[in-house]
Amino acid sequence: MIREIIAERYNEALEILPPALWLANRFLMGEPADHRRCTITKKVLPTYSAFFFAYGKFYKSDPMTVPEFKAFKVEDHLP
Repeated sequence: MIREIIAERYNEALEILPPALWLANRFLMGEPADHRRCTITKKVLPTYSAFFFAYGKFYKSDPMTVPEFKAFKVEDHLP
């Protein structure tokens, strides 16, 4: 699930820890939230809170694995 957040929350998450992964306009928070089976690799991997900046707005997603994050397209999950 992806939900809109305020810019301050996005920046706070970015400044707490170095990101686990940082791609253009999005990052995974630096510490794992949990571990579960990845929907892409089918292996048990750490999941991280995901943050995005798209279309002039900031978003947070449920935790995801690195492969899921790399495959995630924000535009497919917005109303």
